Amino acid sequence: MSHKEEHKKRVVHFDSKTHEENHHAVKAPKYSLIKGVKYHKHLPQRDERSLKLDSVLTHPVWGLLIFIFIIWFMFFATFRLGAYPQAGIEWLMDQAAILIHNNMSQGWLNDFLSQGVIMGVGSVLAFLPNILILFFFLSLLQETEYLPRAATIMDKYMHRIGLHGSSFIPLLMGFGCNVPAIMATRTIERKSDRIITMLMIPYIPCSARIPTFLLFSGIFFPENQVMVLSLLYFGGILTGVLMAILFKKIFFNFGIKDYDIPLPAYKNPSLIHSLKNMWDASKQYLQKIGTVVLLAVIIVWALDYFPLKGKENPGQIRESYLASFGKAIEPAMKPLGFDWKMTVSLVTGITAKEFIISTLGVVYQADDNRHPNAEPNTSLMARIRAEEVFNKANALSFMIFALLYMPCVATAYTIRKESGSWKWAILSIVSTIAVAWIAGFFAYRAGLLLFL
Repeated sequence: MSHKEEHKKRVVHFDSKTHEENHHAVKAPKYSLIKGVKYHKHLPQRDERSLKLDSVLTHPVWGLLIFIFIIWFMFFATFRLGAYPQAGIEWLMDQAAILIHNNMSQGWLNDFLSQGVIMGVGSVLAFLPNILILFFFLSLLQETEYLPRAATIMDKYMHRIGLHGSSFIPLLMGFGCNVPAIMATRTIERKSDRIITMLMIPYIPCSARIPTFLLFSGIFFPENQVMVLSLLYFGGILTGVLMAILFKKIFFNFGIKDYDIPLPAYKNPSLIHSLKNMWDASKQYLQKIGTVVLLAVIIVWALDYFPLKGKENPGQIRESYLASFGKAIEPAMKPLGFDWKMTVSLVTGITAKEFIISTLGVVYQADDNRHPNAEPNTSLMARIRAEEVFNKANALSFMIFALLYMPCVATAYTIRKESGSWKWAILSIVSTIAVAWIAGFFAYRAGLLLFL
């Protein structure tokens, strides 16, 4: 189909009962929380309250400032409020590890349960409160019908990168999960705009990246944690914008088609519904931890534990399978300040970003030099803080790399499925890794000058 033909108005069929577009209704996984964007043939007429609110919330200046404040407050609450229950979960994990360590005979089973399962899975589980708080705020934005207003505010800015304001809604959904955000691009009318939006979404920081950001910012930038996290989020968005401009000029260098963004009437948020969404998100998160994360922890622990050469004789040098693999690819990541342990955690993170934390929880056990009878410490933050290899420069580089490279295999597959071609999925994989490496390199060099 030619670009001119794409510009023609297509025929849209609506369900007679729901008035929803049959061909473009978004069916997103429950884990995404925000399940899609519905466009209605007959929108409810906005009342006087909605018109008054829109005069402020969609104002080109005040509306933008309010939107920035809402996003900032959402992240502030996510990080600050979530820190308290996070500490409680870490304490519970500590007690469980100590109980196993002290009441089981020494051996591989003791090590597997206390160092593998508890330290690996517990490191991810500790960030559950932060995830729930983020999803709660996203639920409120959806229920109040604020998302179309955000798209209206960003419309003129999206035009500058060759897109329409409607592309902003899938981008905003990407804060929850990139996969359903890519599926939500079905609501975008023109195929070229859909593809550009798909290529932007992997740069939007999804909830799976939050544990990595919280961990390293909490250790190395505790006094400026909210500012660092906000800069990471806005940096990801800015990178996506710059890449969209580049892709637009290379692959789709033609004009923009305007069409209206429907503004439904505001709705009062339901606390019960928002709490239900949090409960659904928690179930999905816990199911993920109990299945794929646990499986990844078992595999990573086994690769790091075996072979046992030197395990019983401390005088011998033991190099695990995981260490051999990590050291083989370490030279490619050395310019970014990463050792082999940081490198393998990023490799496992390609499967799912939660694996970064679970892998770090396994490989940084902090038990090589401690007394054999010492009690384990499951707090990953404490273990990484004790590692000499870490500093502010490579911690910043690590967060930026985790921010910018391909979120997960599922994201790449969804791009292929929604675009109908592996070309765009491969382009997304290669470009995100390249951008992450370049950005991480310069961040590390700048960090060496600023912090060391």
